[in-house]
Amino acid sequence: MVQIVWIDGTNCDLLGKVADGVFDEPIRPDRLSQYLANPHNWMVVAITDGTVVGQCMCVVHHHPDKETELYLDEIGTGDHWLRQGIASKLMEAVFVRADEAGIEEIWLGTEADNVPAQRLYEKTGATGEPALIYYLEW
Repeated sequence: MVQIVWIDGTNCDLLGKVADGVFDEPIRPDRLSQYLANPHNWMVVAITDGTVVGQCMCVVHHHPDKETELYLDEIGTGDHWLRQGIASKLMEAVFVRADEAGIEEIWLGTEADNVPAQRLYEKTGATGEPALIYYLEW
């Protein structure tokens, strides 16, 4: 049984036990607090038997000239939980919350060789398009 839970400052202790592969790196409490302090950052997790086995993080983008949109920033599933519908359940929770917030567009990016992610997104009805990405570092 997988439980889908939205994380905020009152229940972030649920992130104390996380399966391998859910996040790219270990969670740092100072970064988690900073992330959760911003109401435009959304985090939803999948939990089973007290362990976080999946996560999805999003950022709400408000614009002065167009409708609010949601950027799906990260989605991850534990190494031993792949292809069990965890990511689909997390995305469905994001869709419901976006609808409740009146957000009509969600966008995201993935690597060209990340076929499992592309299949996940296409199952939702999303269509991909070629993009050019720049990384600015200084």
